Amino acid sequence: MTTRTHWVLLMHPKEARKVRIGTGRLTHLSLRRSELHVGIGFNDHPRVTALLGDQHLDCRMLYPGGTHLNTGAYQPMPGRIPVFFLLDATWPCARAMLRASPRLASLPRITFDPPGPSAFSIKRQPRAECLATIEAADACLNQLVRHGHERLPPDHDGNLLGPLRKLMAIQQRFPGAPPALATAPSGCRDSAPQP
Repeated sequence: MTTRTHWVLLMHPKEARKVRIGTGRLTHLSLRRSELHVGIGFNDHPRVTALLGDQHLDCRMLYPGGTHLNTGAYQPMPGRIPVFFLLDATWPCARAMLRASPRLASLPRITFDPPGPSAFSIKRQPRAECLATIEAADACLNQLVRHGHERLPPDHDGNLLGPLRKLMAIQQRFPGAPPALATAPSGCRDSAPQP
């Protein structure tokens, strides 16, 4: 999918080992205008530094405690390309990443209301509102479309959750699989920090 928004996925090294079930990697592969970087501290990361210093970009961090997408409070800066940073990590690891990256921690934050519980049943979420990375990106994208900040092609179904649904369908074929949700919610993220 091609979006106006540029997505920067910052993946904790622990998540990078989950090659087959990492939803951060699925998110990156699903969004043409995305990039993925692995690490903990990004203050001196060359690409992140370049993005943060580019005056043509409007950089934001998708993390709780910021401007709320659902209410329409988020307004992109005119004439700048929106860039959303997403942390692909567990909550404790994401907090460690922000502590190690003061420049990222100081970015304006955006947040959203989770559309429902995570469909990523392979992984136990610490709270009902925690989502897999791909679910968080989808929820964010849905709100951007809803408020006129994004346009998707008419033939697109409007979500990124197809790969997650396929992954969960494969998982359900094996003994001891967690129970599947009746319907997969449209929202996103790999136990990554969500509102």
